[in-house]
Amino acid sequence: MKKLMLEELPSKAKEIRQDIIRMLAEAGSGHPGGSLSATDILTALYFHLMDHDPKNPKWPDRDRLILSKGHGAPALYATLAQADYFPRELLMTLRKLESPLQGHPDLRRLPGLEASTGSLGQGLSIGIGCALARRLDKKSYYTYVLMSDGETN
Repeated sequence: MKKLMLEELPSKAKEIRQDIIRMLAEAGSGHPGGSLSATDILTALYFHLMDHDPKNPKWPDRDRLILSKGHGAPALYATLAQADYFPRELLMTLRKLESPLQGHPDLRRLPGLEASTGSLGQGLSIGIGCALARRLDKKSYYTYVLMSDGETN
């Protein structure tokens, strides 16, 4: 995936924020604060720092992102759509029956997800497991865990 220059990231983050607001308005529910507060971090990771491939989401050497604060899923969904993991039109199905875009990430239903999360605090242990697996496998990928303030209290 082509990485953006630093000066391009604010514009991309703005697009992602607009998608988040549209998704939440269409769904009529969700967590805007938890999603919007994660946007700059996710934009920097997916569009500047992380090595990943939307055409091959299970690439063994990809960097990993664990969204421990699962209620911030709209931010991750909007970021993944902007990164071409799935069509942006799917964003408007957030929280609808049969949609892969549920209120919390479900690993079984959407490409690009590393873990099903939602119970606060579980993401760090998943991330540690990924990091230990990396060491055992002698790989060079990175694992990032995005946590919320409530988890770190």
